[in-house]
Amino acid sequence: MEIKCRYKYIDRITVRYILVTVLVAALLSGCGGIGFLQKVDANEAENAVLTESAADSYVSFPKLTEENSDIFGWIYVPGTGIDYPVLQNSDGDDSFYKTHNALKGEDPAGAIYIEAANRKDMCDFNEVLHGKTLSDGTMFSDLNQFLDRTFFEDHQYIYIYTEDTVLVYVVMAAFQRRNTRLIEEYDFSYASGCREFIDEIYSGRSMGKNIRQGWEEGLEPENFIITLSTIDEVGTGKQTVVIGCLAADMNGTVDRVVDYSDPE
Repeated sequence: MEIKCRYKYIDRITVRYILVTVLVAALLSGCGGIGFLQKVDANEAENAVLTESAADSYVSFPKLTEENSDIFGWIYVPGTGIDYPVLQNSDGDDSFYKTHNALKGEDPAGAIYIEAANRKDMCDFNEVLHGKTLSDGTMFSDLNQFLDRTFFEDHQYIYIYTEDTVLVYVVMAAFQRRNTRLIEEYDFSYASGCREFIDEIYSGRSMGKNIRQGWEEGLEPENFIITLSTIDEVGTGKQTVVIGCLAADMNGTVDRVVDYSDPE
């Protein structure tokens, strides 16, 4: 059985609040196009990968894709240093951006990327973004701060910008887990695989897992989530994940079919 669905709004006070916040921010910014993300002329900036910032409402996708066509989005997490382009290797090499930066230059810091199994239109049930934890605090190092309850409570949103839309996610969970590839461990193409990961999110809450108040239940395979993942390679060796649920899609581009059939 397959169900066609637009992304499912979660009826919570936090979601209603974020929808209002996003709309107000869009109006106050005076920016057109895809909301409060400003699309500037490609000739106004050089080396956009290194100079642009969503925090400054300045991201030029024509310039970004000119520098590297693997760039399809931008992630911004307010209150952290996470403000980077998001890439997917066009050759299907999921290890490439572990050792190369957003300009495709060799760089041990790597870049922020999704695997080939995820869709660039952000329409999968779980879009998994990878980035490294580094000694200088860059890339996805700040994800580890979400393990602190106070920091977690004070930082609620993840913004993903694409050329077509702005997506806003409410940060609803953060925890450490065993170091496995989520895309390989769970078959997110079926509702059953989505449900298995939802069960992992909600299980073991006494083990230092942060779940936002009001979000202790309710996720369904019809929802759209994003998982930001980083590995503490020099410390615990565990995977830190910060999970957000889609709360706002500015241009209404997110959609998919949910397959409730038996994967067997």
